[in-house]
Amino acid sequence: MNWREQVAQLEHEGNFDIAIYLLEKIIKENPNEMDAYIFLLYRFMDSFLENSCYWLHSKDPLKELKEEYCEDKIWHGYTQRAQKCFDESYARFSNNREYRYYAPRLLLHAYDFMCLNIKDSLLESMYEESKASGYNAVLEQKYPDDPDNILWAKHILEDSSIQQQLATKGAAAEYVIGGKVAWAKKILEDHKVN
Repeated sequence: MNWREQVAQLEHEGNFDIAIYLLEKIIKENPNEMDAYIFLLYRFMDSFLENSCYWLHSKDPLKELKEEYCEDKIWHGYTQRAQKCFDESYARFSNNREYRYYAPRLLLHAYDFMCLNIKDSLLESMYEESKASGYNAVLEQKYPDDPDNILWAKHILEDSSIQQQLATKGAAAEYVIGGKVAWAKKILEDHKVN
């Protein structure tokens, strides 16, 4: 089982801390593995934004203790680790347009929560430069004015780079590009187009 499959399995099981541990281990062993950094940035962002959701409807009698533990872990451990992940990955991959697309899209969503020492203007410029380079151009078009735009939907679903991203970037790709892909599928399903 490769590391992407291991991370996906851990996430599916709700073992997010172990997924973070695995990703940090992968990066330590192979610091040029850009996707591992992208996965890890996603995992940190998700932990900051979604942690309270995990406890929302819990009937666990230890709910408050577990929630307090997780909050403490996130605020006192993950902030520094997320900062380190960004600093290292930015130093290595800041010229890579794929990195410049994913990192800011992940971090800007949780920027206020994560308390990172990164200027939001840097993240915004990274994203704009990636778009200007043509990365994911088919996705970065405006949503079509016509909500039934079959041609737009076909372009997205037939784009091999979109499919490659979904296959190689796991939950990070689902988070960043999955919404438009799902919408494109719905358009074609609604019109029964192959």
